[in-house]
Amino acid sequence: MTEPSTHFADSTLGAFTEALASRRSVPGGGAAAGSILAHAAGLAEMVIAFSHGKKKFAAFESVLADAAGRLRGIRERGLELADQDARAFESLAALWPLDTDDPRRLAAWPTAVEDAIEAPYRLVINAAETVDLAARLVGRSSRMLRSDLAIAGRLAAVAAEAGRWNVDMNLDSLRGLDQGTARALAIESEVDAAVDRAVTTANRIDEACRLGGDRPITE
Repeated sequence: MTEPSTHFADSTLGAFTEALASRRSVPGGGAAAGSILAHAAGLAEMVIAFSHGKKKFAAFESVLADAAGRLRGIRERGLELADQDARAFESLAALWPLDTDDPRRLAAWPTAVEDAIEAPYRLVINAAETVDLAARLVGRSSRMLRSDLAIAGRLAAVAAEAGRWNVDMNLDSLRGLDQGTARALAIESEVDAAVDRAVTTANRIDEACRLGGDRPITE
Protein backbone atom coordinates (compact mmCIF):
# COMPACT_ATOMS: atom_id res chain seq x y z
CA MET A 1 0.00 0.00 0.00
CA THR A 2 1.25 3.49 -0.85
CA GLU A 3 2.81 5.38 2.07
CA PRO A 4 2.62 9.20 2.25
CA SER A 5 6.38 9.49 1.65
CA THR A 6 6.17 7.47 -1.56
CA HIS A 7 6.09 9.22 -4.93
CA PHE A 8 2.65 8.50 -6.32
CA ALA A 9 4.15 8.28 -9.81
CA ASP A 10 6.02 5.17 -8.67
CA SER A 11 2.91 3.49 -7.29
CA THR A 12 0.77 1.04 -9.23
CA LEU A 13 -2.71 2.25 -10.00
CA GLY A 14 -4.12 -0.53 -7.83
CA ALA A 15 -1.94 0.43 -4.85
CA PHE A 16 -2.79 4.10 -5.25
CA THR A 17 -6.54 3.53 -5.33
CA GLU A 18 -6.30 1.08 -2.42
CA ALA A 19 -4.48 3.74 -0.38
CA LEU A 20 -7.04 6.32 -1.49
CA ALA A 21 -9.83 4.10 -0.14
CA SER A 22 -8.14 3.53 3.23
CA ARG A 23 -8.83 5.26 6.55
CA ARG A 24 -6.01 7.72 6.00
CA SER A 25 -5.96 11.34 4.96
CA VAL A 26 -3.08 10.87 2.52
CA PRO A 27 -3.53 10.27 -0.34
CA GLY A 28 -6.72 12.30 -0.45
CA GLY A 29 -8.55 14.66 -2.74
CA GLY A 30 -5.46 16.64 -3.69
CA ALA A 31 -3.54 13.56 -4.78
CA ALA A 32 -6.59 12.30 -6.68
CA ALA A 33 -6.89 15.65 -8.45
CA GLY A 34 -3.22 15.52 -9.47
CA SER A 35 -3.72 12.03 -10.83
CA ILE A 36 -6.78 13.14 -12.79
CA LEU A 37 -4.80 15.99 -14.31
CA ALA A 38 -2.02 13.61 -15.35
CA HIS A 39 -4.59 11.31 -16.97
CA ALA A 40 -6.17 14.24 -18.82
CA ALA A 41 -2.85 15.46 -20.19
CA GLY A 42 -1.78 11.95 -21.15
CA LEU A 43 -5.02 11.31 -23.00
CA ALA A 44 -4.65 14.54 -24.98
CA GLU A 45 -1.06 13.53 -25.77
CA MET A 46 -2.37 10.24 -27.15
CA VAL A 47 -4.67 12.13 -29.52
CA ILE A 48 -1.63 14.03 -30.79
CA ALA A 49 0.43 10.84 -31.12
CA PHE A 50 -2.16 9.38 -33.50
CA SER A 51 -2.37 12.63 -35.51
CA HIS A 52 1.30 13.61 -35.61
CA GLY A 53 3.01 13.10 -38.98
CA LYS A 54 -0.20 12.53 -40.96
CA LYS A 55 -0.50 14.42 -44.23
CA LYS A 56 -4.02 15.53 -43.38
CA PHE A 57 -2.74 17.47 -40.37
CA ALA A 58 0.54 18.71 -41.85
CA ALA A 59 -0.65 22.32 -41.67
CA PHE A 60 -1.08 21.94 -37.91
CA GLU A 61 2.24 20.23 -37.21
CA SER A 62 3.64 23.15 -35.22
CA VAL A 63 0.44 23.36 -33.16
CA LEU A 64 0.54 19.64 -32.43
CA ALA A 65 4.23 19.67 -31.53
CA ASP A 66 3.83 22.65 -29.19
CA ALA A 67 0.79 21.11 -27.50
CA ALA A 68 2.55 17.75 -27.09
CA GLY A 69 5.50 19.33 -25.30
CA ARG A 70 3.32 21.36 -22.98
CA LEU A 71 1.05 18.43 -22.21
CA ARG A 72 3.99 16.19 -21.40
CA GLY A 73 5.18 18.76 -18.87
CA ILE A 74 1.71 19.04 -17.35
CA ARG A 75 1.37 15.25 -17.12
CA GLU A 76 4.59 15.09 -15.13
CA ARG A 77 3.65 18.10 -12.98
CA GLY A 78 0.25 16.59 -12.18
CA LEU A 79 1.89 13.70 -10.37
CA GLU A 80 4.45 16.00 -8.76
CA LEU A 81 1.60 18.17 -7.48
CA ALA A 82 -0.09 15.08 -6.05
CA ASP A 83 3.06 14.49 -3.98
CA GLN A 84 3.37 18.16 -3.08
CA ASP A 85 -0.23 18.36 -1.92
CA ALA A 86 0.20 15.28 0.27
CA ARG A 87 3.35 16.66 1.88
CA ALA A 88 1.72 20.04 2.46
CA PHE A 89 -1.31 18.45 4.09
CA GLU A 90 0.84 16.35 6.39
CA SER A 91 2.82 19.41 7.49
CA LEU A 92 -0.32 21.42 8.19
CA ALA A 93 -2.07 18.54 9.94
CA ALA A 94 0.91 18.08 12.27
CA LEU A 95 0.43 21.66 13.50
CA TRP A 96 -3.33 21.59 14.08
CA PRO A 97 -3.21 19.81 17.47
CA LEU A 98 -0.76 22.39 18.87
CA ASP A 99 -1.97 25.43 20.80
CA THR A 100 -2.15 28.52 18.62
CA ASP A 101 0.51 30.20 20.77
CA ASP A 102 2.87 27.20 20.73
CA PRO A 103 6.28 28.44 19.45
CA ARG A 104 6.56 25.46 17.12
CA ARG A 105 3.23 26.29 15.50
CA LEU A 106 3.95 30.01 15.34
CA ALA A 107 7.23 29.34 13.54
CA ALA A 108 5.96 26.78 11.04
CA TRP A 109 2.35 27.85 10.44
CA PRO A 110 2.81 30.57 7.75
CA THR A 111 4.94 28.34 5.51
CA ALA A 112 2.63 25.37 6.03
CA VAL A 113 -0.41 27.42 5.03
CA GLU A 114 1.34 28.86 1.97
CA ASP A 115 2.39 25.36 0.88
CA ALA A 116 -1.14 24.01 1.38
CA ILE A 117 -2.45 26.72 -0.97
CA GLU A 118 0.34 26.50 -3.53
CA ALA A 119 -0.16 22.90 -4.67
CA PRO A 120 -3.90 23.11 -5.48
CA TYR A 121 -3.48 26.61 -6.92
CA ARG A 122 -0.86 25.36 -9.36
CA LEU A 123 -3.03 22.36 -10.15
CA VAL A 124 -5.95 24.60 -11.12
CA ILE A 125 -3.78 26.73 -13.40
CA ASN A 126 -2.25 23.66 -15.08
CA ALA A 127 -5.66 22.03 -15.46
CA ALA A 128 -7.09 25.13 -17.13
CA GLU A 129 -4.13 25.17 -19.51
CA THR A 130 -4.78 21.50 -20.34
CA VAL A 131 -8.37 22.26 -21.32
CA ASP A 132 -7.17 25.14 -23.50
CA LEU A 133 -4.67 22.83 -25.22
CA ALA A 134 -7.33 20.18 -25.77
CA ALA A 135 -9.55 22.80 -27.37
CA ARG A 136 -6.77 23.69 -29.82
CA LEU A 137 -6.69 20.06 -30.96
CA VAL A 138 -10.33 19.99 -32.07
CA GLY A 139 -10.38 19.97 -35.87
CA ARG A 140 -6.59 19.66 -35.93
CA SER A 141 -6.37 16.01 -34.93
CA SER A 142 -7.93 12.68 -35.86
CA ARG A 143 -11.69 12.84 -35.46
CA MET A 144 -11.59 9.12 -34.72
CA LEU A 145 -10.21 10.07 -31.31
CA ARG A 146 -12.67 12.88 -30.63
CA SER A 147 -14.20 10.95 -27.72
CA ASP A 148 -10.75 10.70 -26.12
CA LEU A 149 -10.20 14.41 -26.71
CA ALA A 150 -13.54 15.29 -25.13
CA ILE A 151 -12.77 13.05 -22.16
CA ALA A 152 -9.35 14.71 -21.76
CA GLY A 153 -10.98 18.13 -21.65
CA ARG A 154 -13.63 16.99 -19.19
CA LEU A 155 -11.11 15.30 -16.89
CA ALA A 156 -8.95 18.43 -16.86
CA ALA A 157 -11.98 20.56 -15.99
CA VAL A 158 -12.82 18.18 -13.13
CA ALA A 159 -9.22 18.43 -11.91
CA ALA A 160 -9.54 22.21 -11.93
CA GLU A 161 -12.76 22.07 -9.91
CA ALA A 162 -11.20 19.61 -7.48
CA GLY A 163 -8.16 21.83 -7.03
CA ARG A 164 -10.41 24.78 -6.24
CA TRP A 165 -11.90 22.84 -3.35
CA ASN A 166 -8.50 22.49 -1.72
CA VAL A 167 -7.70 26.15 -2.35
CA ASP A 168 -11.00 27.14 -0.75
CA MET A 169 -10.39 24.92 2.26
CA ASN A 170 -7.21 26.86 3.10
CA LEU A 171 -8.22 30.42 2.27
CA ASP A 172 -9.37 31.23 5.80
CA SER A 173 -6.00 30.18 7.16
CA LEU A 174 -4.28 32.34 4.54
CA ARG A 175 -6.44 35.32 5.49
CA GLY A 176 -5.21 34.90 9.04
CA LEU A 177 -1.60 35.54 8.04
CA ASP A 178 0.01 38.97 7.92
CA GLN A 179 -1.10 40.62 4.68
CA GLY A 180 -2.92 37.39 3.87
CA THR A 181 -6.32 38.94 3.13
CA ALA A 182 -5.26 40.62 -0.09
CA ARG A 183 -3.35 37.55 -1.24
CA ALA A 184 -6.33 35.30 -0.48
CA LEU A 185 -8.62 37.57 -2.50
CA ALA A 186 -6.25 37.57 -5.47
CA ILE A 187 -5.83 33.79 -5.43
CA GLU A 188 -9.57 33.18 -5.06
CA SER A 189 -10.33 35.48 -7.97
CA GLU A 190 -7.69 33.92 -10.23
CA VAL A 191 -8.72 30.36 -9.35
CA ASP A 192 -12.43 31.06 -9.89
CA ALA A 193 -11.71 32.59 -13.31
CA ALA A 194 -9.50 29.64 -14.31
CA VAL A 195 -12.08 27.06 -13.24
CA ASP A 196 -14.92 28.89 -15.00
CA ARG A 197 -12.84 29.05 -18.19
CA ALA A 198 -11.93 25.37 -17.92
CA VAL A 199 -15.53 24.23 -17.48
CA THR A 200 -16.83 26.49 -20.25
CA THR A 201 -14.10 25.36 -22.66
CA ALA A 202 -14.64 21.69 -21.80
CA ASN A 203 -18.32 22.16 -22.67
CA ARG A 204 -17.32 23.69 -26.00
CA ILE A 205 -15.03 20.73 -26.70
CA ASP A 206 -17.89 18.34 -25.93
CA GLU A 207 -20.20 20.18 -28.30
CA ALA A 208 -17.65 20.40 -31.10
CA CYS A 209 -16.72 16.72 -30.80
CA ARG A 210 -20.35 15.62 -30.79
CA LEU A 211 -20.82 17.57 -34.01
CA GLY A 212 -18.04 15.52 -35.61
CA GLY A 213 -14.88 17.12 -34.28
CA ASP A 214 -13.69 18.24 -37.70
CA ARG A 215 -13.96 22.01 -37.21
CA PRO A 216 -11.56 23.99 -35.03
CA ILE A 217 -13.00 25.85 -32.08
CA THR A 218 -12.83 29.59 -32.67
CA GLU A 219 -12.21 32.12 -29.91
